[in-house]
Formats: sequence, C-alpha cells, structure tokens
Amino acid sequence: MTELTRRPSTDPHREGWNVFYGDVQVGWIGQRAGIPADADRWGWSCGFYPGCDPGQHTNGAAATFEEARAAFELAWARLLPTRTDADFKAWRDQRDWTERKQAMWDRGEKLPSQQPSSLMRCPCGATFDSHRAAESQIHTPHIYAAQRRDGIRR
Repeated sequence: MTELTRRPSTDPHREGWNVFYGDVQVGWIGQRAGIPADADRWGWSCGFYPGCDPGQHTNGAAATFEEARAAFELAWARLLPTRTDADFKAWRDQRDWTERKQAMWDRGEKLPSQQPSSLMRCPCGATFDSHRAAESQIHTPHIYAAQRRDGIRR
C-alpha cells in the first residue's frame, strides 16, 4: 500500500508541508497565518482536484502539528476508500498538462487555442478558410441567410 509522505511547501505564502499519496498531492498541513494569537496555530486540508468533488474536501485546525497530522490522517482514511485509480489519473493528467502549458509559455509559445485562425464553420456544416476567396464565396450566401434567419444585421 502506498504511504503518505510530506514535502516542504514551495509556496512562499504558505508555511508547512504538502502531503502526497505516491505522486499525487492529497493535502496540506501547516501553520495558519493571520489568525488571533489565542486560536489554533496549525491547519490541515485533505482532498485533491481533479479527483475529488468539492464537497469531499475536508479541513480543520489544531493546536499542535501532531494534532493536525492526526486529524489529517483520519480524514484521509475516510477519503481514500472512496477514490478510484481514475481519480488519481485525473490529477496526474492535469498536473502533466499544466507542466506542458507552462513550458510552452516559458518558451514564448502560445497554446493552439491562443493562435489566430482563419478557419470558419459555415451554417451548412462545412469548415472553410475565410482567407481564400474561392471558398468564402461559396459559403457567404449560407452565412448571410443564417444571419437573416436569426435577425442579425450585417
């Protein structure tokens, strides 16, 4: 069985430990910031997204690290049996996509969805290049007819 491990948080605004189940970050335990001096100093959160629905995430506060860790482990013991391999795969897929996206941005590249395109979809269902006059002339009557039908003025 995979064990939980803790790694120091790399977030400069969040002092504490990220909790991992294998390679999937499943929570956090650390000191809470911006709370009154007489409040519990330690906090924890259990759950991961994607992979859990919002209502399945839990969190709490404790006076000591040991109490926070124990509360986290109890919450994890309740959550783990409800997760499937697909839930963990969803988290890994999102992590990998985010890393690829960030690498593209670091290289100054744009995502395919950020690239300008001259392709259009005609109301007749065909995809055509609007920068090619011959193709545009075929579909222009379809587009204007659809606009008139939908009450759109040109």
